[in-house]
Amino acid sequence: MDRIYQNIPEFRVQTRDGRKKDNNGNPITKKGDKHPNIVNGYVLWETVQLANLGQTKQLFPEYKSMHSQVLQDVIQRVQTTMDNFIKPDKNGKTSGRPKFKGKHYYNSFSYPQLSNTNIVKNANGRYCINLPKIGLVPFVFNRPIPEGFKVKAGTVIRAADGLYISLTIEDQTVPLRRAEIQPTEDNSIGIDLGLLHYIVTSDGEFIEVPRFFRKSEHRLSKLQVRLAKKQKHSKTWKVLKRKIAKLHQLIARQRLDWQFKLAYHLFSDYQVIFLEDLQIANLVRRCRAKLGDNGQFLPNGQSAKSGLNKSLQDAAFGQFVQVLEYVVWKLGKRIIKVDPKGTSQNCWECLNKVSKSLSERWHSCSRCGQELDRDYNSALLIQKIGLLSTQGEDITSVKTAVRVSQAEESRVVP
Repeated sequence: MDRIYQNIPEFRVQTRDGRKKDNNGNPITKKGDKHPNIVNGYVLWETVQLANLGQTKQLFPEYKSMHSQVLQDVIQRVQTTMDNFIKPDKNGKTSGRPKFKGKHYYNSFSYPQLSNTNIVKNANGRYCINLPKIGLVPFVFNRPIPEGFKVKAGTVIRAADGLYISLTIEDQTVPLRRAEIQPTEDNSIGIDLGLLHYIVTSDGEFIEVPRFFRKSEHRLSKLQVRLAKKQKHSKTWKVLKRKIAKLHQLIARQRLDWQFKLAYHLFSDYQVIFLEDLQIANLVRRCRAKLGDNGQFLPNGQSAKSGLNKSLQDAAFGQFVQVLEYVVWKLGKRIIKVDPKGTSQNCWECLNKVSKSLSERWHSCSRCGQELDRDYNSALLIQKIGLLSTQGEDITSVKTAVRVSQAEESRVVP
């Protein structure tokens, strides 16, 4: 590779018209255009590697059996990973440091420019997808392309139980829907997420935690113990490895299927859902280390926290929120997130603070006399804050709701 990149020119000249075109059908980039390879002293590795794929194939003949667009997509994936590590997102956060991924862990490759013509029938009348450099591959066409949609790209994915292809489709005539539903007490519901009950709703429904991973944990541990005793990469080792992967896949699919059914159940009677804007990464973060006077580490409760983290990851609250957002978009409904601070410590009726430890599961307010389950109180409070936030006031937390409530009481009292 040093022979390719030892003398990188400052500019490169485009040898043909680009594939991307403007609204008039003219290519955006044309033959003879000059593009920089180095900007502010830094090499634009993505564009340099894309431009030198021809020379790379000469050094590595096995790359000739791969389609050019697949190789280009790999380079773009690497660039995206580096950008996510260097450039912060809208919240000012960056991803982890990129690591080399071996061939055994590379589970997908993409064709960025597939079309409807790539889906054909073979001589036996079976549906096949024509993948460049591979040929006709039979597949189960269980979800036909809707009328008017065009196939734009495809990704071949290797899962534990076989190969799948995910097709990206597009129809520019379909308008983007954005729900503008005004929440009311009748068409909205507040939900509180937890581990004792997965969801408690403001209308009094308690949904238990399914615990898919916990139920399969014993079987999984037995397989892993057997795997540890086998010689690595042996035939029996590979068989056990495949069984463990299929069990993990079963757990993930069970969880996702259950979450979709729960999301549709919640939206069957309501138009708007209020929920907490939880920071899942903070919930599963390790406890801070404690140092004694002599410099030795003191117990910090991480042993108990590890079990809690496993249950939090088994519940997959972050994935459930993503499922809710997808179902909201599909049904044309709405979700509103509120600040989670104080939702378990304040009374939903009078907003009085009632301090409770995590082990206390009952809410008793000395001010207004409310007696109810702690999680049920939180769900009612989440709905109350959400409804206040949609009535012209910038109320997204218990703190601001208390301040506004006290201001209103001071105006009423002479």
